[in-house]
Amino acid sequence: MTALNAWVSSLPRLKKYLLAFVLGMLIAAALPPLNLIFLLPVSFTGLLWILSVAKTRWQAFLAGWWFGWGQFIAGLYWIGVAFTVDAKTHALLMPLPVLVLPAFLAIVSGCATLVTHMSGAKSLARVFLFSGAWIAFEYVRGVIFTGFAWNTIGYSWSGILPVLQSTAFIGVYGLTLLTVFLSSLPALLGEAGTPRRTALVSLTITLGLFVALYGVGVLRVPDSPVQSFENSTMRIVQPNISQRDKWKHDLLLDHLRKIVALSLTDDGNSPRYFIWPETAVPYYLTTTKPLQKELAQIIPSGGAIVTGAPRRDPVVRQSWNSLQVLGETGEILDIYDKQHLVPYGEYMPLRSFMAATGLSKIIPALDQMSDFATPDSSAKKVISIPGLPPARALICYEIVFPWEVDPDTAFSWILNITNDGWFGTTSGPYQHFAMTRTRAIEQGVAVVRAANTGISAIIDPYGRAGEELALNETGFIDGELPLPIPERTLYAQYGEAIPVALVIAFIGIGVGLRRRPPKNTRLSS
Repeated sequence: MTALNAWVSSLPRLKKYLLAFVLGMLIAAALPPLNLIFLLPVSFTGLLWILSVAKTRWQAFLAGWWFGWGQFIAGLYWIGVAFTVDAKTHALLMPLPVLVLPAFLAIVSGCATLVTHMSGAKSLARVFLFSGAWIAFEYVRGVIFTGFAWNTIGYSWSGILPVLQSTAFIGVYGLTLLTVFLSSLPALLGEAGTPRRTALVSLTITLGLFVALYGVGVLRVPDSPVQSFENSTMRIVQPNISQRDKWKHDLLLDHLRKIVALSLTDDGNSPRYFIWPETAVPYYLTTTKPLQKELAQIIPSGGAIVTGAPRRDPVVRQSWNSLQVLGETGEILDIYDKQHLVPYGEYMPLRSFMAATGLSKIIPALDQMSDFATPDSSAKKVISIPGLPPARALICYEIVFPWEVDPDTAFSWILNITNDGWFGTTSGPYQHFAMTRTRAIEQGVAVVRAANTGISAIIDPYGRAGEELALNETGFIDGELPLPIPERTLYAQYGEAIPVALVIAFIGIGVGLRRRPPKNTRLSS
């Protein structure tokens, strides 16, 4: 290991940065759908070796920035696929999400390595401080400029359900902290100034912690299926409509007929509720009374259609990306308007600035994007469906933010409708589904997910999906709504206070170790 560290240290500066870029790209393979977790120690160990020989603050920042740029290019390439849906209008803008956005996001990675370098910490102290700084800046990335909480390292465990159970106690950011720490510890084995005993003991204890997490996770998940609410039979419909065709005016009625036909397919079950994806109804349902009456004819007694549909207020001339509950009488019983909109996808930031500076004329494709309105901050987050307990409604992108899930009003399950059809057969929809699964475990409630092109499922409070509709599959799932766990999870009670406290503790330990004089050193071999 020391020889490998010496080789990394001897590389010319540019080659060090290129190596950091490649190591960052490996992170994408550790995340869904591949979940190659063994690549994480390779990536973070290499990054810490590169950081350890940085002579200036600028070099330290660039080591993390190149790493982050590689991570986000490889991990977020799928955003660029959305720009091919209407290639004539948007293809020229593809470098923005594929190269420019990752370059911007990589600043937080650079800041993490910069802070670690400025601390002057070595050996185990550096690992503690680096792990804490990494997660601290992950929080910054999750909230700044409306936030982008994607590619968080903790989701790499989404394929190992027992370990993912730890998010019920410490949240995905807490799991990310432990994962980055574990992945960084092997760097000590290659440092000549670190006692071998220190490196091996630290690594053994941390590996033991993850074995314990796995064991607790195995014990936490019951062998039998979770019981369900009475009379909660529902059909989740996945119409699998191509994004290129979704908003073609002459096909809108065909799209609606397709989802109705799937809802009415006779397979021997009698669902009481129909759950349709985001914008499944391609009309302004709240202001189209005849359509409400027509759709109500397929609703069973005491049931409802829960669907995504745009909503428009002709008086104030605003529209919302909305989830609506249609009752058997043909009336809209409840509405949830999406509150966390996607910049450049659902609204155009700085539109007035672009017009004033003439940028809208230079890049007309940006100016042509329509804007959804953002609801008032006091808008409701929990919806009521007749015969079912209250549900926390989340539309598409909103479910990636763990701190936004828990509102002031109590809820018994989460309803997530989405349309990942923009991103084709890429890693994006798989990553989105992994985040959805994690929200179920964190909150200890079921998540019902309806996606236009997949992945749709009923996920129980332990993250188990009994049946899934795969990506690009047309069909439906019949099932009942699982009960929440008897008591709220620790994370649901205290939220991000727990992972934030862990971050502070790790930074504090790192500072304490940095101030303690070393007892001995290990000769290089």
